Amino acid sequence: MNAADRIAGLTDLLGPDRVSTDASDLDHHGGDWSASALLGLRTGDRARPDCIVRPENVEEVSSVLSWASATGTPVVPFGGGSGVSEGIVPEGCVVVDLGGMWRIGDIDTKSRTVLVEAGATGPQLAEALAAQGYMVGHEPQSIEISTVGGWVATRACGQLSARYGGIEDRICGLEAVLPDGRIVRSKINPRRSTGPDIASLMLGSEGTLGIVTAVALRIVPIPESRSDRCLRFEHMADGVASTRALAQSGLEPTMVRLYDAEDAALFLRNHPDAAPGPLLIMSFDGRAAAERADEATRLMGGSQDDPAFVAHWWEHRNDAVDLYRELMSGEGLLGPHAIVDTMEVSGTWSGLRTLYHSIKEALSAEADLVACHVSHIYPDGACLYFTMGSACDDDGTAAKKHHVWWETGLNTCIEAGGSISHHHGVGRLKADWMEAEWQGWWDVLRAVKSTLDPKGIMNPGALGL
Repeated sequence: MNAADRIAGLTDLLGPDRVSTDASDLDHHGGDWSASALLGLRTGDRARPDCIVRPENVEEVSSVLSWASATGTPVVPFGGGSGVSEGIVPEGCVVVDLGGMWRIGDIDTKSRTVLVEAGATGPQLAEALAAQGYMVGHEPQSIEISTVGGWVATRACGQLSARYGGIEDRICGLEAVLPDGRIVRSKINPRRSTGPDIASLMLGSEGTLGIVTAVALRIVPIPESRSDRCLRFEHMADGVASTRALAQSGLEPTMVRLYDAEDAALFLRNHPDAAPGPLLIMSFDGRAAAERADEATRLMGGSQDDPAFVAHWWEHRNDAVDLYRELMSGEGLLGPHAIVDTMEVSGTWSGLRTLYHSIKEALSAEADLVACHVSHIYPDGACLYFTMGSACDDDGTAAKKHHVWWETGLNTCIEAGGSISHHHGVGRLKADWMEAEWQGWWDVLRAVKSTLDPKGIMNPGALGL
């Protein structure tokens, strides 16, 4: 079936107002916010779907996938398009934009849950919950431009994960449409022992096993107070040891970030009088926040610095989204052929030192700037979030350098025993390392894919499937 036939079939199915072939619309849905996609915008090398369809309810999503299965049409789900791992490469595909499915159900304050459609954005959900004094506690840096469905599909983790966990910890029910059009729903329950949690297959599936259409989320009251602390360390190793002590202390910080010297300089670039070296910022909210913050400060050591730096982080914590887009447009300090990206890996505390030094050393040989911070801490380990940047002579060089970063960084990560992605997902960017990441479980995932999607129509290529 050619593109014209697909467009005609979908127009018959949903009506002409739900199917778009507008050039600007196709361009907008031609990729995500990955460095390669933004580089494509710069060079004019941008993938284009055959068309965009906009269902407004789960039944219409079901109709679209039933039709796609019957016709063998590849489908790419689209939420906010804010992913950074090449999760959207829709050449020759139909894009299903879930933006029309943004409804937020009644807030169950007794059970502290809310049912949300997948197309709802972070601000839409936050505003609805705040009106009754609640929040989810899931706040990714992309919250202004991402959707609930995208959080689930990429298995995202927000900046307040130290207290509220990743998106998987906020979910208590899920609705999805399978590749053949079947609608499946899980009960909303705190926990069950009724066999494997099959619904959780959709978490991190990146549109390869179906389309998430609604999610039941756990909510919490908005904290009435917050207490901030800022610490300096002479060596990164001292900061890591202190961060581990905090993660294992039971003091429940809300936010923790330990910047190495290079990342601290980036974070405080507008504070020229700030002292150099590794910097740790942390916040506590809720019950006895100040007391817990004081206890953490005594436990961790280091030297205390200005807590105003923490307030600065809260005020500007999402600025990097626009800065990244500016740099990748060629309008920033790195010049017209800049290449910038981030690499987030995870490891246990016992292996984190080796993971940090080996990846940083490997990337530093290939990039003008490599900075890192520890975030998303757990009793057993943490996430290492690297930022890489280079000024290049031309866009071809930028593309080659970007490829080398990922080849070098993820090979080093695997060799050091780390996990290749903590919260950005896999897309196509990290697909070549999935077998090494999952080992024997890789064949299980492929078997699930072939069973649920035997025609391979769902976001082909993502996750390496």
